Amino acid sequence: MDDDLAWQDNSGGRLLQYDFAPPAGWSAARIAAAHAAFAEALADRAATVGTPAPGWLALARSLPAPLRAALLAELRAGNRLTAIGSTGWPSDGSIVVNLRERFMAARRGVPDGVRFRILDDPHYAREELSHKAGAVEFLILA
Repeated sequence: MDDDLAWQDNSGGRLLQYDFAPPAGWSAARIAAAHAAFAEALADRAATVGTPAPGWLALARSLPAPLRAALLAELRAGNRLTAIGSTGWPSDGSIVVNLRERFMAARRGVPDGVRFRILDDPHYAREELSHKAGAVEFLILA
């Protein structure tokens, strides 16, 4: 997808980190269209079989189903991804997603198994969605 041009691979070694940095010429409408395409790519279950995905999308598809559903709802509500990574924090195997705005869809309800917290911590995040799968914690931060 052409929208992959907006993703910078800032991974190093075993760490995976992808940051959304649209080209300078992209308008607000173009950025919104890219995020709508991201939502559709995340929702396209048929594309997950036998087709290699860009690293950022592969990470998003690796989220546990309840948290992936929460991310999809946020994207469809108009929120925007800024970064996604698996850097070993908060636990080995964790995937952390960063969104640009406070949660939109999560304020109306979260999927079963997802915890919503308001943090308002200027050094960490304003809000957090989390899901634990065994000993691994997965996060969406806003």
